[in-house]
Amino acid sequence: MTSTPPASKTNHGSARSQATRVTLIGMFLDIFLGITKLVGGTVTQSFALITDGIHSLTDAVTDIFVLIVARVANTAPDENHPYGHGRFETLGTIAMGILFFVTAGILLYDSYTRLRLTEALPIPAPAALGIALLSIAGKEWIYHYTMRVANRLDSSLLKANAWHSRSDAISSIAVLIGLLAAQQGYVWMDTVAGIFVSLIIAKVGWELCADSLKELVDTAVPQHRQQQIEACIRSVSGVQGITNIRTRSSGGKIILEVHLLVNPRISVSEGHQIGATVSRSVTGNFSDIGDVIVHIDPVEHGEEEFDASAFPDLPPREEVLGMVREAWGSLLQNKDIDRLLLHYLENGVEVELTLKNEDYPEEHFSRLEAAVESIECVCRLRIYHKLFESSEPRPLS
Repeated sequence: MTSTPPASKTNHGSARSQATRVTLIGMFLDIFLGITKLVGGTVTQSFALITDGIHSLTDAVTDIFVLIVARVANTAPDENHPYGHGRFETLGTIAMGILFFVTAGILLYDSYTRLRLTEALPIPAPAALGIALLSIAGKEWIYHYTMRVANRLDSSLLKANAWHSRSDAISSIAVLIGLLAAQQGYVWMDTVAGIFVSLIIAKVGWELCADSLKELVDTAVPQHRQQQIEACIRSVSGVQGITNIRTRSSGGKIILEVHLLVNPRISVSEGHQIGATVSRSVTGNFSDIGDVIVHIDPVEHGEEEFDASAFPDLPPREEVLGMVREAWGSLLQNKDIDRLLLHYLENGVEVELTLKNEDYPEEHFSRLEAAVESIECVCRLRIYHKLFESSEPRPLS
C-alpha cells in the first residue's frame, strides 16, 4: 500500500496567506460598495440599489466567514485528520449557500411587499446610475482577481466566493437596467430589478449547496475524469491491470484508491516501488489529486484479466512451510536452505527453494518434489542453487 506524502507546512502556509489576502481585499471592497449603495439608494430613493447594497454587505459577512474557514481548511493533516481539513471548506461552502437562500428570501419578501403598495413609487434620482456603474466595475474586477487565486490554489471555497462577487456584478447590471427604465417612467422596474437580484442570489446558493453535498456523500468523479486517471495508471511499467478504482473529493482535492495487478513472482519491495511510481505519476499529471492509496494484487504472469474469486482459500505462509518441512523430513536440513519463497497463484502455492550448495544428486530433487505432491495446496516446486552473492550491498550514488 502506497500513499502520497502530505503537503509541506510551507505550502499550506503560502496557500493560507494568498487566500487571506484576496479575501481581505474583497471584504473591504464589499463593505465600501455596500455602504455606498445603501446610502446612495436611500438618498436617491432607489429600492433596487438598497437591495444591492444589502447583497454587498452579505458578501462582506461571507468574506469574514471564508477567512475563518480557509484558515482551518488549509491546515496540514494531523493525527485526528489524516486526510487534511478540506471538508471544513466543504461545510463552509454549504453554510454560504444557506446564507444566500436566507438573504434571497428576505429580499423577495421585501420586493413583493413594495409592489403591493398602492401609493405611487418615487422615481430614483439619476445619481443612482453612477453608483450602479461603480458597483459593476468593482465587483467584476474582484471576481477575476479572486478566481485567479482560487484556480492557483484549487480552492472550492475561494471559487465560491469569486462567483458570489460575479453574482453581485450581475445584480448591479440588473439594478442599472431597472434604474434606466425607472427614469423613463417605468418606476416599478426598480422593484423588479430587486426581485432579479434576489433570484440570482438564490440560484448561486443552490449551486453551492448542491456541489458541496455531492462531496460530503463521497460522490465519485465524473466518468471521463476517471478514464483519464486510469489511462495514466496503466501507462506505468509493471502495472498489468486495474481491478478496482475508487474516487472521492475532499476540500477540492481528489482522494484516489486503486487496486493494481502485478506479476505475483516479483518481490514485495518491487511491488511497493510500482505503487510509489503510480502515486507520483497521477499526482504529477493531475494537480487536483491530493492523496493516492495503492493496493497491490497478484495476477498470473502475462494475463490481463483478473478474477479475485478465482483464488482459493489458501493456508497462510507458516502453515504451508510447516507442511513442506514435515514432508521433506530427513531429506533436507534447515541449514542447507538459503531461501524459501512462496508464490500464491490462482491454482495454488508455488514453492521456490534455493539451496546453499550443489552437493545433491539429481534423484534427490525428484524425491523432494515427490514429498510435496501430497500437499494439496502446493502446485509446483522450483529448486535453485545459490551460485553467487556480493558480500555487501552497494550504496546508491
